[in-house]
Amino acid sequence: MASLPLIERSDLDTEGKQIYDTLIGPRDGLSGMYRTLMNHPVLAQHVGQLGTYVRYESRLASDLRELGILATARELGAPFIWEKHLRPAEQAGLPQSVVEQVRTGDVASATMKPRYLYTWQVAQDVVHQRSIARKTQDALIHEIGVEGLLDLVVACGMYRMISTVVFSFDVPRPDPDTPAEF
Repeated sequence: MASLPLIERSDLDTEGKQIYDTLIGPRDGLSGMYRTLMNHPVLAQHVGQLGTYVRYESRLASDLRELGILATARELGAPFIWEKHLRPAEQAGLPQSVVEQVRTGDVASATMKPRYLYTWQVAQDVVHQRSIARKTQDALIHEIGVEGLLDLVVACGMYRMISTVVFSFDVPRPDPDTPAEF
């Protein structure tokens, strides 16, 4: 199985250390995905800049962002991303019932608010590289605007890309001793 070293700050030259410190910025630390990317610090810097925008600067409501990320993780079967975003989803106020519906795949339930259902549908479309249904697009544009919809699509796409790094290099899950939830 392929893997790359999980780079520590002490492994880096001066430029790499500056990039590492910038990446930590708003984050609680660097996960295995970013530590894997630090094998190529300039690439990690660019990915991190987009990640900072998506997570901390986007105009998209945080509950919708986290729902989009969790739905992307669920659809990809990506426990690393799922585990990393359960806490942010809770902090964003995403109802636990919605998280559970996404985890089990029971999202068509009548109990899910339309904004959550449409967000889940966008994540599905991004993962499967298909056009967003006009009804979904129109509903979300009405709810969150064009910029919000674009932020959602890019967030889902970014986490699709992150899952590619995680899967390609067998990046260890944040809590490898806990079985994957889906």
